[in-house]
Amino acid sequence: MSNGTETTAPRPDSGTVPSASAGSDPGALPAGTTLRFLVLAVAMVVATVAMLSSILRPLPYQDVATVCQFAAGYDPGGKLIDELFRDQAQEDAVRACVEKAEEVPRWYGLAGTGAVLLAAGGLYLLIPRRKRSRPGVEPLHTGDPQGEVRAEVVALAERAGVRSLPDLVVDLSALDPGAVVYGRAGRRTLCLNNGLLHTRRVNTARFEAVVLHELAHIRNRDVDIAYAVTALWRVFLALVVVPYTLLIGGSLVAAQFFGVFWGADEVFWPASRPATVKAIGVAAFLFLLVVLARADTLRHRELYADRGAVALGADPAVWQAQSEGRTQGRSALRAVAALWRSHPSWSERWRSLHNPAGLFALTDVPLFLLGVVTLVTGNSLSAVWDCGVAAWVVGALAACVVTVAVWRAALYAAHSQAASPRGIRAGLALGFGLVCGELLSGPTAAPDWTPEHGEPLLVLLLGSVVYITWLAQCAQLHLRTMPGERAVSRRAVLAAAAAGSVVAAGGLNWWLRDGQLWMTGNFLKAGGLSELARQIFPGPWNSLPQYESVLPWIGSVLINLAVAGTYLTTVVGAVVLWAYPALLLLRRPRTAGLRSTVLAGLAGGVVGVGVVAAAMAYIHSWRPALEERTLAFQAVYLWWRTVALWAGVVGTAAVVAAATRTHRLPRALTAAAIAHIVIVAGYFVLQAADGCVGPLRVMASTCHWLPGTSWMLTEILVHPVTPVFFGAALAATVMSQWPRTKYTSLPADTVRPSWPDRAVIAVTVVAGLVLTAAVVDPQRASGSPFSAVPVRAEPVDTDDKVRDFQLLAWFKAGSQDDVTALSGRYVELATWVQNLNTENGTGDADTLRPVCNGLARDTATARRHLRVPDPDLDQKWSTLLNRGKSAAAECKAVLNSSENDVDRNTKMLKQLVEAVKHAEATLPLLAERVSAAAKRWPQWTAG
Repeated sequence: MSNGTETTAPRPDSGTVPSASAGSDPGALPAGTTLRFLVLAVAMVVATVAMLSSILRPLPYQDVATVCQFAAGYDPGGKLIDELFRDQAQEDAVRACVEKAEEVPRWYGLAGTGAVLLAAGGLYLLIPRRKRSRPGVEPLHTGDPQGEVRAEVVALAERAGVRSLPDLVVDLSALDPGAVVYGRAGRRTLCLNNGLLHTRRVNTARFEAVVLHELAHIRNRDVDIAYAVTALWRVFLALVVVPYTLLIGGSLVAAQFFGVFWGADEVFWPASRPATVKAIGVAAFLFLLVVLARADTLRHRELYADRGAVALGADPAVWQAQSEGRTQGRSALRAVAALWRSHPSWSERWRSLHNPAGLFALTDVPLFLLGVVTLVTGNSLSAVWDCGVAAWVVGALAACVVTVAVWRAALYAAHSQAASPRGIRAGLALGFGLVCGELLSGPTAAPDWTPEHGEPLLVLLLGSVVYITWLAQCAQLHLRTMPGERAVSRRAVLAAAAAGSVVAAGGLNWWLRDGQLWMTGNFLKAGGLSELARQIFPGPWNSLPQYESVLPWIGSVLINLAVAGTYLTTVVGAVVLWAYPALLLLRRPRTAGLRSTVLAGLAGGVVGVGVVAAAMAYIHSWRPALEERTLAFQAVYLWWRTVALWAGVVGTAAVVAAATRTHRLPRALTAAAIAHIVIVAGYFVLQAADGCVGPLRVMASTCHWLPGTSWMLTEILVHPVTPVFFGAALAATVMSQWPRTKYTSLPADTVRPSWPDRAVIAVTVVAGLVLTAAVVDPQRASGSPFSAVPVRAEPVDTDDKVRDFQLLAWFKAGSQDDVTALSGRYVELATWVQNLNTENGTGDADTLRPVCNGLARDTATARRHLRVPDPDLDQKWSTLLNRGKSAAAECKAVLNSSENDVDRNTKMLKQLVEAVKHAEATLPLLAERVSAAAKRWPQWTAG
């Protein structure tokens, strides 16, 4: 509700049942209004930045970045995965093209947002003053000469614990029985409607309920939130929505329906139309997002004030009477319309008083809004900052909001002895918000709104379910195993928020770096990772089925897992995912099933070692001769080791989650961590003694104890296995939905603390942290699958009109200067060649020197720029640049040499002549193609 805490003294008819543990106080944490206001503020800032950036930057069809993309070979009708690899191949050249011609700095959108926030702050200060000075508002004593109303309000304020009595005024023009509180902190004003004064004479209970409701606003300190919301909303409408609609929307309508192009060329309009339509659609969605967040914040604020009023002594019958007098039937249309109202209905207010569980539940709308805001903000920040930084900033914000919401729900469940939150529905709401945010703002989102492959979006959906379920069960585990003191709960929430921030940042970091790329298809396979694996790990990939069958998995799954295991943020998130619940289990093992968890983890580890041994036995059954155990054989061995370890850890988590009765996800992850350490240790021993057990011989043929070699192989294995805990959490969440195992457990007091069990957990935590720190190199944490992907050939099936436009964009984006400069250099060089002394083959060195220096400089400049977006022309242009570079370098070397080497002089002259001949063949052809493309420009308008 506000920055403070709410009063929790509900009446018996409010639907809450105090628990035996008075410390499980659902009011010990900031109320939901504060969380909703935070989401609203972030949503409004994100929408403002996006919309103002579109206004202040050039219109989309004037954007230099779009021209540079076409110059680099962008094809609106091509596959997005081809564009990704094309961007990677010319990333530096495209960046240089954009930076060279940037018309409006990127920070203009941020500066405009700052101006909007300053305007909102000014309006926030002005609204209370305007309310106080409006006609019809007079001091209360003018309508209460005897001071009876004032005395009654003072008594109610003392009951509410309001230390500073607000100024009392009456609105003579308002005839409804209501009231309102406004004003800044330190100078509040309670305005009573004239109708409320008349109601007081016939219905004292309603007068008290209304006044206590407003005093609850003061006590909850949410008056400032209401006016901050109002100020932000009005400024957002006036300074952002209206200008955006007029400029961007107006330009779209004018160009599409009237053929009027504001500062644009009609040829370029068909190419930019889809992006412009999507930009307007995204802005409209963000606007609706802000409307929804504003309504939800204000509506939730009123429900909390009602609860506070009843807790202060207001008669609930007032709300019940109003609800019965305005009974309405339920329908889907009314349910949707209720989402947009800024004030709850009387029936909704009465239901909230009768059963306040909704005030503490994980509601869908705020979580959906949070999901959208999270990925829209994350994608925006990752385009400016490093993906890791963006993941930490956005992940921490989202985690703190979600953690407080989850703990409020868990505290209320403990307080009222109700069912604990499961997190499935809340996770789906958050996940759908993340999916919408990705479709709105993701770099792989196509102009037609739908990605080429939507399957990876399931990662966001299922990951959100796992995340909220994990937070909820960890909160329940803490509340069950620790005394429910308010101070302890707050410290626990801080620890949970910190752990949740790390896990959220780890997941977002992977998604922003690699996850969203999978919506374009198998980019690793498309990038030729399988072919690259053949080169890096030479061997008989095509001759043995054991090699060929796993090559696609090595070229996609294994490499992707290995890269994810090198991201420091993702690795730390995977560790915290199991370490945090493990530490919670350590605190009170008697009530958390510690012994069964440890035994299950040890059993899973033993089974996992058996799976590793089975994998070694399988490889032993077909292993080639010693001289044929090449790098390819080692890659296949790494794949099967990874599969075995994943099977052991994920299988342990799934079985424990399905078999246990309480705290299924924390116990499953803890058991999976124990199994992981046991399997790694067992594999280390098996590998160090490779060759000693006949059926398990893989790399060696004789018995030796080689711990150094085994550690090196274990170190390689850890990278693709580190993300296993995300998979274990998903498997455990799915299996935890199975019916619980029915058995009678011993009372908690009869189970003695097991120090060996605690020791196993402690050793697991320490070993896991040490192992992670020992094998993770932060210098490699910024790696990407693209760093190993070879450059693919340009598509050859591009439409002729698109190819023409690409060529013209390339020529206008800076290559015109390169062509002009090189043409001049080769004319000078051709003139020098023509003036050679034909008898002895000598020329003027002083004349040649500046020509060679200029040719070297102009060629180097052109080589840094974009390649020609035409395969045939690009081959000729690249050959010209390469020959020019070699000829200029040889010319400078000969001219700077003090020796007169006839053979070297002849070689130099030959290279210069060949460069001139190739230039005479290439540059006219290039000019001819550009001129022809310029003549065909009008064909684009028909497209």
